Amino acid sequence: MAIYRPSFKVIANDQNITALLAERFVRMSLSDETGFNSDTFEVTLSDTDPLKPVKIPPTGAELQVWLGFNDNLTPKGLFVCDEIELADAPSTMTIRAHAAPYDGTPNGKRDFQTQKSRSWPANTTIGAMVSKMAGEHGMTPATSPELANVQLPHIDQSAESDINLLVRLAKRYDAIAKPAGGKLIFAKRGNSKSLVSGAELPTIAVTRAQVVPGTLNMSLVRRESAGTVVAFYRDNRTATRHQVSIGSGDPVRRLRTGFKNAAMATSAAEAELTKRARGETKLRFSMAGHPLLTAESNLIMDGTFRAGIAGEWLITRVRHSVSPSGYTTDVEAEKPNSDPSVKDAIHGNAADMEEPT
Repeated sequence: MAIYRPSFKVIANDQNITALLAERFVRMSLSDETGFNSDTFEVTLSDTDPLKPVKIPPTGAELQVWLGFNDNLTPKGLFVCDEIELADAPSTMTIRAHAAPYDGTPNGKRDFQTQKSRSWPANTTIGAMVSKMAGEHGMTPATSPELANVQLPHIDQSAESDINLLVRLAKRYDAIAKPAGGKLIFAKRGNSKSLVSGAELPTIAVTRAQVVPGTLNMSLVRRESAGTVVAFYRDNRTATRHQVSIGSGDPVRRLRTGFKNAAMATSAAEAELTKRARGETKLRFSMAGHPLLTAESNLIMDGTFRAGIAGEWLITRVRHSVSPSGYTTDVEAEKPNSDPSVKDAIHGNAADMEEPT
């Protein structure tokens, strides 16, 4: 009978430090999520030998991480070390790193904290904006094809960091804006594609026997119901304000931002409605370590689960935890864009009319 032992590999600034970490290893965790929060990695080391204290590493190191079992390892991304914590009783050192560089690195990545003031001309595409920002931070741009050619209105970036501006746009287009794996990503949510490569992600089947007993939870939250979303734009030729509505029924949500034209208003309303339809149903559970599980992967909860849980889900957050006692994965998921409940949230074409007075 095969024995599966949790294992990992860490490369720091192109040097393999796995053996050094293993000597003092206490625990390790890695979080991967679809929202706007930076993916995180941390490792805790024992520091109880006063004659051989753990050397405090410099911040800014680029850490490449792999997780798995035995010699079968899966790459989990690139992170930049930006925090060191020393604790006592027992003495430990915790090294924390983020996919978003908040410190300069030896390989040329630059921090995302700097606030900038500049203007982006009307009709700048999202792809062009992401490419320019990525170059300024020593990263590679990665924009979803369906978003790369979207033209933006004139935007003033006033005392605002690049990532904050991208997050604002991502909320408008139901996208993900974040650094990951050395790339600056602006990707459409819910399409089950790798945030780094854009390739289709594998669909992972989960059986009831794989789920840790007592950890499974599915919630249906009606207050997040899609209903109707209304967006506004101004027709400068007629000096009239128009509204575009997507969906049907209550609740009705009105977007506060005004848009340049009907197409932009429609796109924003559809994005908001799709996001709400996906988030209406949520699933959480823990299982034995599964390194292939990643944000935006599709899950199939098989027929061993009851109706309402069985079926297809989209992973929104994964936390991998490794310690000498084992390897576990915590999963959070919602319905994918392909689910009928999400697709049916948008009924027909947008209703476009002059705003009633």
